[in-house]
Amino acid sequence: MIALAGYAGLAGFLWLALFQALLAAGLPLGHMAWGGADRRLSPTKRWASLAVVPLALIGALVVAQAAGIGPELLPRIVIRPALGAFAVLFALSLLGNAASKSRAEAAHGVPLALGLALATGTLALRA
Repeated sequence: MIALAGYAGLAGFLWLALFQALLAAGLPLGHMAWGGADRRLSPTKRWASLAVVPLALIGALVVAQAAGIGPELLPRIVIRPALGAFAVLFALSLLGNAASKSRAEAAHGVPLALGLALATGTLALRA
């Protein structure tokens, strides 16, 4: 169960990092994020997407380390609180994505947020 949560969380965080990098680069995927109002994000939203990339990569590192499938680069004392914070963050993200007026954003964001909330929550409880 821990390995499954780790691999699912790792895949989710890596996808999130790539997706946000693509948004920051100006690809026309804005209908799937940040409210879904624009195909290409405004400069402000592009900077916000760029800021998400390192956070998603940290999330990938945290879940990989917690599941024992990645290097131990972070102090163990920060793993459980980080996982708990990510679980809460993605539970809230799930609600926001589910409430989105953009069908594309909901179709992309709900499964991603649900998967990341479950993976990080499971690992937080088992870490």
